[in-house]
Amino acid sequence: MDGMKARAIRHYLGDSMRKFAKRIGVNASTISDIEHGHRDITDYVRAKLIRIEAELPDDFYIFYEKFRNTA
Repeated sequence: MDGMKARAIRHYLGDSMRKFAKRIGVNASTISDIEHGHRDITDYVRAKLIRIEAELPDDFYIFYEKFRNTA
């Protein structure tokens, strides 16, 4: 899990940084820092992101490939 995938998950869900941060249980600034590579993902946040990712439909991975290629 890295900042790019975290950002892709947030975009796929259509969440603002604030809403996504609330979903994970951190501040929006933490999400921003992770997405921009200014902060490492803690084990807590990584675990939350993995749980969210596990619940996403398979088409997320198609979305993610396109997202990575346009970022």
